[in-house]
This record gives sequence, C-alpha cells and structure tokens, in this order.
Amino acid sequence: MKAHPFLLILSLAFLVLSPPHHAQQAANPAPLPDYPSLYDQLLDMKPDPSRVAEVRRITLIRDAGRFDLHAGHLFQMTPVAGRTVGAVFVGNGTATVTPPTAIEREQLYRFYETRTLQKDFTVLFLLFGDTTMAELNRHLTFRPFPNTSENRTAEAHAEYALRYLSDRDGRWFDTGIARTLLEGDTNGTFHAHFSEEKDEPMAFRVDPFAIEEIRLMRRDDSRRFDHVFETVCQFHKQGDDRIYRDPADERKKPIKVVHYTIESTIEGNLDYSAACTVELTAMEPGHDWIPFRMFADMEVDSAFWQDGKAAHFFKEKDNPLLWVRADSTLPAYAIRALTLHYRGDLLARDDFSWIYIKDPTGWYPRYGNRETATFDLTFHTPEQFTFVSVGDLQSSETRDRTLTTRWLTPTPIRNASFNLGDYKAHEIEDARIPAVTVYMSKSGHQAISHALGRRGVLSGKNMEKQVGADIANSLAFFQHVFGPSGTPRFAATETPYGHGLAFPGLIHLSWSTFQRTHERGYDEVFRAHEVAHQWWGIGVDFKTYHDQWISEGFSDYAGLWYLQMVSEGNEKFFDLLEEYRKEILNNRKYLFGSGQEAGPIWLGYRTNSSSTEGDYGLIIYKKGAWVLHMLRNMVLDLKTMNEDVFTNMMRDVYKTYTGKKISTADFQAVVEKHFGMKMGWFFDQWVYGTDVPTYRVAHAVQKAEGDRYKVTCRIRQEEVPPDFRMYMNLKVDFGKDRYAYLRVLIDEAEEVVQLPLLPMKPKKIEFNALASVLCELKEERWSD
Repeated sequence: MKAHPFLLILSLAFLVLSPPHHAQQAANPAPLPDYPSLYDQLLDMKPDPSRVAEVRRITLIRDAGRFDLHAGHLFQMTPVAGRTVGAVFVGNGTATVTPPTAIEREQLYRFYETRTLQKDFTVLFLLFGDTTMAELNRHLTFRPFPNTSENRTAEAHAEYALRYLSDRDGRWFDTGIARTLLEGDTNGTFHAHFSEEKDEPMAFRVDPFAIEEIRLMRRDDSRRFDHVFETVCQFHKQGDDRIYRDPADERKKPIKVVHYTIESTIEGNLDYSAACTVELTAMEPGHDWIPFRMFADMEVDSAFWQDGKAAHFFKEKDNPLLWVRADSTLPAYAIRALTLHYRGDLLARDDFSWIYIKDPTGWYPRYGNRETATFDLTFHTPEQFTFVSVGDLQSSETRDRTLTTRWLTPTPIRNASFNLGDYKAHEIEDARIPAVTVYMSKSGHQAISHALGRRGVLSGKNMEKQVGADIANSLAFFQHVFGPSGTPRFAATETPYGHGLAFPGLIHLSWSTFQRTHERGYDEVFRAHEVAHQWWGIGVDFKTYHDQWISEGFSDYAGLWYLQMVSEGNEKFFDLLEEYRKEILNNRKYLFGSGQEAGPIWLGYRTNSSSTEGDYGLIIYKKGAWVLHMLRNMVLDLKTMNEDVFTNMMRDVYKTYTGKKISTADFQAVVEKHFGMKMGWFFDQWVYGTDVPTYRVAHAVQKAEGDRYKVTCRIRQEEVPPDFRMYMNLKVDFGKDRYAYLRVLIDEAEEVVQLPLLPMKPKKIEFNALASVLCELKEERWSD
C-alpha cells in the first residue's frame, strides 16, 4: 500500500517545542554508549530494508536549506545508541539554499555564480539529532522493501557519505555529531549529504555547537584522494539578529578550562611523556562528555578525577581528539580536576641535528581552539639542550644530567609552547625594552649554511645579532606607538620551518631569516610581524575568525611600519606596499575573466578554498595591512606630517582591549571616536566588501594672472558601485624638494578638482600620493 502524497515541513519553530534533551533521555532509558561503541555503530549503520517508505513530493526545511524529495524511496538506517539517527533517500530531488546575508550570498556567487543554490540530487543521506525521524514516522508508512538492487544502491551511498564524517585510521568521527549522540541530545543537529554525481557531493549542516550554526559545504577539490568537505557559506540560524557583525556573544563552550599543571619529560632520545592536571568547570549542567584536542600521535595511558576515580576516556593514535566522560554529570560552576598521563612521538631530530616539534600547540589537551587558561609548567629535559618556554621562569636546576625548569604564566593565555635545541644564545640588554634572548641553532644553522654555500648562496654573518637588533628595535618601536607590552622578558628561537609562530613572550622564527637579511626588507617585516603579535593576537585577541585580520593584518602592517622607521627613506616601505597592491589586484587575474574572485577580509580563513588557494595570506595579511595604511593616510596632517591621530587611535585600541577579545565592530567604534566621523562606509567597502576602484586621472596647468598658475585635476572612478567613496592624497611637486599635499574626497563617477592658484608652475601632479588608496591608477592626457 502506497503512502499518500503530502507536504512535510520540518522547521526550527517545531524544534522550539521539543522537550529538553534530559526529558528525551527519561523517555528512552537505553544507556548512553561510550565512544568506541558509538563509533562502531555509526560506521556499521546500514539502510534497513525492513523500514522503507515510498516518497512522493516531500519537502524538508532546515533553516535556509530546503530539500524537495520528488519521488523515490526513503530508508531508515539501523539504530545507533538505541535510536534512529539516520536515513537515506534514493530517487529524485532538489536542494535549495539561500544564505540570509548579502556577504554570504556574494560568497555563494563566487563559487557558483548564483545567489540561491539549486542542486538536483539522486541521493540524500541524513544524520540528525533533532525531530526528523519522529516527523517522518508521523507522516510516512515504513515497510519491508525487497528491491535488492535499490537496497545495495542506498547502502553504497550511505557508506560513501560516512567517509566524509569519519577516519578509520584513528577511529575519528565528526565532533558535533559524535557529541550529540554521546550525550543523547535532541538539540537540532542536522546533516544532509546530497549529490547527483557521487564524486561531487555537497552537504548542509545545522550545528548547534558552532558559533555560526548553518553551513553549506562542497567536496574539497584540492584533496581528491581524501573525503573532505570545504565550507562554501556559513551563517547564523534564521531569526538571529546578530547576522554577521559580532557572532561571538553567545557561549558555545559549555566547559571552561581555567588552569593547567603540566609536568613534561623529554628523554635524551627525544621520547616525550607528560602528566597534565586540567582544572575545569561546567558553565551549565548536563554535559557528560568533554572533547579535548591533542597531537594525533599522542597516546593516553590513564585518566583520573581528583577523588582518585578512574575517568573513562578514548584516545586512539592518529586521532586528534581525546574524549573524556565525567564519572557523574558535572555540576555547574564547580571546579573539577582531571589528571591525564600520556606520551607520544612529539619531537624528532634530523640529520642536521634540528629538533622538530611536530605540533607546537598540541602537546597538551586543549579544550576548544581559543579558550584561555593559566599554566604551571615543569619540564625535565636533557642538560645538553637549551630549553625555553612561555611563562616566567621560577626555577632551574640540573641534576643527573637532567635540566628541570618551572614556568608560570601570570595571566590566562590562549596557547602555550616551548622549544629546545642545540642553541647559541645572544643576550640583549636595553633599557627601553624587556630583556631579549635570541636562540640560534648552532649545528642546524651551520649545516644549512654549508648546503646553501655549495649552491653559491652565501649566508650572512653574525645573524643572531641582526635578528636580535630587529627584535629589540621593533619591541621598542611598538611600545612607543602601541603602548607597553607587559612582557617581562622576550625570547626568539630559530626553527626548521618556513613560517613563524608567536606565543606570550616567545616567538619561533624560520631558519631562513637567520641565513641573511633580504635587501628589500622582507626579513625586517617578518621578524617585526612576529614581535607585533605580542600586541595584536596575544595582548589583544580577536573575537572570531571574522576578526582575525586584527591580529594578522595589524601585525603585518606593524612590520611594514617598523621597516619604514628603520630604513633610510621610505622607498622599501612603499615598494612592499606596491608589491602587496599588485598581488591583490592581479589575484588570479580575475578582472580578465579567469579564476575565482577573492572574498572579503570578513571571511577570515574562509578566503582560502580549493579554488582560491593562497587567499588567506593575501587578503587577511596583506589587504588587512592596506586597510590600516589607508586609515593612517586619512588622518595624516598633510602640512606637518604629524600622525598623532592615528597613533593615539592605535594606542587606544590596545589599551582598551588588552586582555580582551576585539571584534571588527569594536575596532570601528574606536576609529570613529578618534576620526570624529561615522566610518561604516569605509568598513563596508574594505572589510565586508571586495570592490577595488580604478581611477583614471588627468590634469591641466594654465597660466593665470600675476605669475600664478591654475591647475585642474580630473578623477574618474570605475569598477566600484556608484556610492563608493574614498579620500585621495594629491602631491603638487614644484621641484628642488618643494612640494605641497592636499586631500580630496572622491564620491562621484567623475570628480573635477580646482586647486588653489599656485605661485609657480608645478613640475608634476602626483595622484594617490603616499599610496593613500588601494586602487588601480591610470594616468591620461587632459582632454575637455
């Protein structure tokens, strides 16, 4: 007997009426599973041929996602933890997703050239921790279905969809779904995997644990041999009035770690082991499982609560998650202590005697990516190695060829790290700044220098002094322009990597910057960038990934600003700004029709995708730096070159938000305070938008009465919306180091500016002087 056609609408309004998850548990007395059991049940899920419904014209709606199932069969999946949490549809259907914000609609357009996605599918695989199954049972009749061919099709597609949510090597399963099912929650979790072509799937997710709960994803084409999704759009659920300006106001982490006490031992062969006591508190009651992130190769030997009871846990090698189950439901706001004993292949040494830390932030169990805590760190390390850590050194003792040091962080920090190696220490004492020590790897540095020398690449001499000079000078400069860092000491260590990392009072610098100092200024910027993170990213943290440019873009501009300060003249500074400009404008030559346009700064790490590789560094670092440079130009006193307004603004940002997290909206408010004007238009254009203007410029010089000269300038604005506006600097150059600046507002498609009568004939009119606007400038001959 066929089911009657009907329209089924599942909406968030219905979810509001659902009882809390503990009421659901009471109605279903089945015991909750442990993680291994849950994982096995999830991976063993199969379509149940005894529970199949024929479907005609069913519509499922989850927030901005709509799934129209035109015709086919819906299979319930076998139960997990005593409940049906999955289904697979085989037939014909259409998925429709319309992002609710203009920024996300534009992002969808970059990927698919549409602002409403419509994708036909022949398979729809569902996993849920909401009321989906109850609603389906209410409206559909499920019965045995003997079609073995369609059964096999449903099973193959379900198995394929599960690959995107799991990794068999480490028995890893998607954290949000696993957490929902471990807790027995009915919390709105919903995952839809749909495709017409099996190898080109998309997914739609409702994740109540995410800051932005709704996500549209597609297969990551850059990882063709893996089963990984990348985000296309991500936004708040409908009815959330925060939209996109400040999405971190609600707390999504029910557990807060307040303190770590870690005792680590590193043997002479670099074997690593540790005992870590985590002091944590539940911000709300009713959470029995805690996921910690750790270096995937770590193995946990034991776990105990403060009363000595063994804690049930799961951590498989090759799995980056440690799951810990409380021995009883954590009471709200009560501090509990959990002690873990673990070990792993965290460190390695190569033929050049470089010591590699494979995961500088995964050597201890971290709850969340950006939570802060205080640290009490003790390290037992071989005495032949120099050792340095975050925190203030409390004690240091060598016994039986083992160096034991203890370090305390006086305030909560986001992450902790250390370094050790065969280092040559260069000490810097400077009354302007905290004590600085630069650690350069002796044997590793020499080996690389010899290898490069055989290729004709010469290394610099006394590089620890060159690096140290930039660290000391940039510390002093940033204290002057931003304010005191609060760091009592500072250490920089050479690492065998091609990038830098910054921690409170400690930075890791790439080996390459210890080889030579590039004549164009790259190394000065790189070194100062990492130092600047003591202010931007550490001293002032960013609120969400949308605001990460306040860490990286600010630090990059701080590095450029430092280069301008220490260089003779401004040439290197403006050359690098020009290099950034060309990279931003020529990014994949989008304007010529090839490649995907870069997204706005606001997208943070999401500017990087399989079709926009490299955009994170380009947009967040370099365009972010340009935003600060344009702001600096807008309030520069063009008569005296005084920069007090900009400097006072930056000092105010740092002073106001030291020890806090800042959003882009927060930063905008400080800018408006110091600029004395509303700046929404500027942030809409340069942070939330992607438009970059092209200016066609020309000027005419005419003789006027009294040996004076009349200059008319014309600026035509293109490639931007009609309401786009920006301030541009003009430089009137009379020769022999005589010149004058003026600032003009461009807010029309064509702007004609009549300069005041000049006492002499100008040699040159320079448009966009001091690189006041990120733009394309095209000079033309004057014509009426």
